[in-house]
Amino acid sequence: MALGRVLGALITATSFLLCTTSVCDEEDAGALLQLKEASRPDAMDGPEGIDQRLLASWLLVTRTWSQYRPHKEATLSMMESNETIMARYLHGSFDEVQERHPTDLMWMTMIPCAVVGVAVAAAATTMMMQHFAQPEEVTPLVLDKAGEETEVDKSTGGMSEIQLMFNIVKNIVGEGMLSLPAGIAGGTGLLVGSMIAVLFSVLMGYTFSIMGRTCFATGEASHKDCAAKVSGPRLAQTMAVVLFIKTAFTCLTFAIVISESFARTLQYFGVGGFMATSQAALLTLGIFVLLPLCLQKDLRVLSYTSMVGCLGQVWVVFVMQVRYVDGSYRPGGRFYDLIAAKDKPDFSGGVSYWQSSAATFVLIGSLATAYIAHYNAPKFYSQLKDATPQKFTKVVAGAFGFALVVYFWIMSVGYLTFGKAAEGLILNNYSEQDGLATAARIAISLAVIFAFPLGFTGFRDSMMSVFDVPQEKFVSVTLLLLGGIVLAACCFHDLGLVNSLGGAILGALITLIFPGLLLFYAGHTPGVTEFGELEARAGSFGILVLGFTLLVFGSVVVVIAKLHPEALHR
Repeated sequence: MALGRVLGALITATSFLLCTTSVCDEEDAGALLQLKEASRPDAMDGPEGIDQRLLASWLLVTRTWSQYRPHKEATLSMMESNETIMARYLHGSFDEVQERHPTDLMWMTMIPCAVVGVAVAAAATTMMMQHFAQPEEVTPLVLDKAGEETEVDKSTGGMSEIQLMFNIVKNIVGEGMLSLPAGIAGGTGLLVGSMIAVLFSVLMGYTFSIMGRTCFATGEASHKDCAAKVSGPRLAQTMAVVLFIKTAFTCLTFAIVISESFARTLQYFGVGGFMATSQAALLTLGIFVLLPLCLQKDLRVLSYTSMVGCLGQVWVVFVMQVRYVDGSYRPGGRFYDLIAAKDKPDFSGGVSYWQSSAATFVLIGSLATAYIAHYNAPKFYSQLKDATPQKFTKVVAGAFGFALVVYFWIMSVGYLTFGKAAEGLILNNYSEQDGLATAARIAISLAVIFAFPLGFTGFRDSMMSVFDVPQEKFVSVTLLLLGGIVLAACCFHDLGLVNSLGGAILGALITLIFPGLLLFYAGHTPGVTEFGELEARAGSFGILVLGFTLLVFGSVVVVIAKLHPEALHR
């Protein structure tokens, strides 16, 4: 029956498009549809341009398919003639060209859903086939700047491209993705936000690849050593200290999120007393889960936990997709009356496509830090099996492209479900009685747990680099740092302005300014041929300008958002 209605809509829409193309603009819709009362209020003048006719026809088809209307006359009787259906739908279409419905873009959200599903299935299958193939034991090799093969430490082995991609994706995509729908809801059009996400994905992916190419050009495997080789000890030590501070805040933030989320999960299942506190949850997870993962030197092991974490994040967005499609949170839906008034969908003014406002600056600030994984770039490159700049760049492109699709997906689904009511943590919009949403909350908690070891790896490596700690102290340093993070997370529950401001400043340094400086110095280092003169000059200049701009811009936005949020209409 639904297919019949869609076919009928296609026929009537096509007929309308052809008819209106051949008649005068003054001829009214009543005459076109051969209605008896062309002058009645519900008759509409035909649109003047072919673009409006195409839009009206498209809206007719999509709205007939979804059977969604925000008015009482939405549900049409199957006994109505095609002419009456067409008149009523097109009347709404022309009146609401600027007030588009959230279900008009349902087809668009299916695209990233399908892309992510196919990509995850293919990657997981390939990864498992590689695991069970049991290839011959070989010593992983890395090409140095002279093109000669040098052995990687046998204790760490080498990751396949699929394994590395999972690790990079898990390092990039975290719980921060849950705030992206609120960035759109704050006053930024969905298509504008998507374009900003694409720009940052390309930019951050390029600077990430610069780190791997610099490792190849210098033959080194850390930020500090690469900088010392092409510039000198001053830049090298500065980079190491900044990375140490940034990754410390990252790990502390992860630990706080883990403690709070699992405490709430335990309380949801009826656990009470001390065991349901955030401190007890974090101590238990720290000893039995985080410590064994953080003691792993071989990132190949973490690639499997990263795969589980990625699946958890995909599950979260998939649940949001299901609830968007089945209409559970639309008026009359199963959970609509079970959520607070502030969480109910708000599409006053319609779906925004191209709008921009002061709140767009907040979204820019969020996306500027949404792709940070650069502190682990040298280690990722050094542990890639048979690493070359070309292979590393291909993996980086796949990882950042996948992250972009996930970001676009959650921005679209979250915003199109709740509109202006989307909260900073989008899962808070969903009812606590929604079983799928509860499963999504658990999944995101697991995803954060499996992201923690990757952030901790950068924290530990930068600390050992700053203080020149030998590798023999690996275990003791891990115990000391992890214990300090857990203790701090038990004492603090919100890092406030210091963490946000530090993230904006240090994030710009790590993702743009430091790669730009390395590109410039490496391009002017005798014997280094990886970077051409044009890229070394123009590329580094452009990256540095963007880096310093985002540093200042991001800091100002963070301060305003924290102290005067009303200025950003939040």
